[in-house]
Amino acid sequence: MLRTAFRPRWWPRHLLLVVLVGGFCFLGRWQWDVSQSARGTLQNTLYAFQWWAMALIVIYGWWRLLYEDAHPERRPTPGGARQPVETTSMQGEEGSEWADRWTAQDFAVPVDEEPDDPELAAYNDYLARLNARAERR
Repeated sequence: MLRTAFRPRWWPRHLLLVVLVGGFCFLGRWQWDVSQSARGTLQNTLYAFQWWAMALIVIYGWWRLLYEDAHPERRPTPGGARQPVETTSMQGEEGSEWADRWTAQDFAVPVDEEPDDPELAAYNDYLARLNARAERR
């Protein structure tokens, strides 16, 4: 995870973390000072805690993004179960890992019967012609 944190693309994120957390802590301290003054109220005290909570949320979000970037195989799925994530180069160029591994047939949806909707049938025919033209190139 440390190696991921020192990648150049993470430097702006680290800078943003420092700026946001520093700003939120400063604003929380300012609200705390206002709440302790003669004109301070309970609302100012609660705002101070709110600023500090937002700083904690930013830290958690930064850590979570860093963790998921360092461990892509542990990303949670929408159902809650964890399954490995396959990372590939998706450039689509000839000879690339993605182009060698996947074809248009891998994404084809099997159709059990012809659709009753003529507009849908015409659209599917149009897509088939586009696919045939792309494969000829």
